[in-house]
Amino acid sequence: MLFRSLYLMLPAVLGCQGKADKPAPVQPTMIEVHEGTQVVASVRTGRPCRATIGPIELIVGGPPIISQSGDTKWSGETTAQAGTFYSHNDDRVARVFPVSDPQTGGVYDVNGVALIRIATSTAGDTATVTSSSSALLRTLAKHGESIVVDSPKLTVTGTSDLVLAALLSAPEIVPEVRMLASCERVLVAMQKGS
Repeated sequence: MLFRSLYLMLPAVLGCQGKADKPAPVQPTMIEVHEGTQVVASVRTGRPCRATIGPIELIVGGPPIISQSGDTKWSGETTAQAGTFYSHNDDRVARVFPVSDPQTGGVYDVNGVALIRIATSTAGDTATVTSSSSALLRTLAKHGESIVVDSPKLTVTGTSDLVLAALLSAPEIVPEVRMLASCERVLVAMQKGS
């Protein structure tokens, strides 16, 4: 009888081996634009993505891109051929194309006129930002663990993506579109990685 009891208890004893610990969650990366010692813009990667420029903060989900700030709705409609059209409430305000290209990017107004165009060098260590007339607006260069912007004088930390740094630091673009474009780039990259 003793052997039978031990035989019946054996699976219960062997089955109680405890669960393996879950790996620690990956902490979101902070991408920051510094003007001197002051942080003037930031993006916290993750789902959702959080972006801040000055006093404006957006929490961005997607894709498809969506954000709500008070009574204001921001959204993005993406097509492979034309990129993402951003809307403020239901009015289109800008287009970003291409969305996730590692070497180029651009932000266009509703008429298709380029507000900025971004192109990285063949070596991938610098990028230029030009206007609709192809006038040079600024140059970005990788410098160690950061990206240095020449005009205005800024430093971007937390990313090696020159196109992302150019989008986030572009004063020609309204803050909300800069934040949406930056978060979309981060969210699409996260989606491709998973």
